[in-house]
Amino acid sequence: MANPLPNEKELYDRIEKEKLSIPAPIFELLYHHIGNDVYAIASIAGLHVTGEDKEVVPVEDAEKIIKHCSQIKILLKKIDEATRHK
Repeated sequence: MANPLPNEKELYDRIEKEKLSIPAPIFELLYHHIGNDVYAIASIAGLHVTGEDKEVVPVEDAEKIIKHCSQIKILLKKIDEATRHK
């Protein structure tokens, strides 16, 4: 879990107060791609660390997790580049 930003509560308050929203196409990209990657990461890790018989995550599965994390980072970079005002 990421450490919260020092002003995170204020950011959420501002989002709510000013009724800020993410444009639908951006939200759809975020929700679809990040949702899929997070599901895959949870599934891969869950096979090894849930239940009574916990085990070390094999290297090949850890590599899959890293690949999904990289995909999230790539998506966020693409959205940042496409939406950054120049």
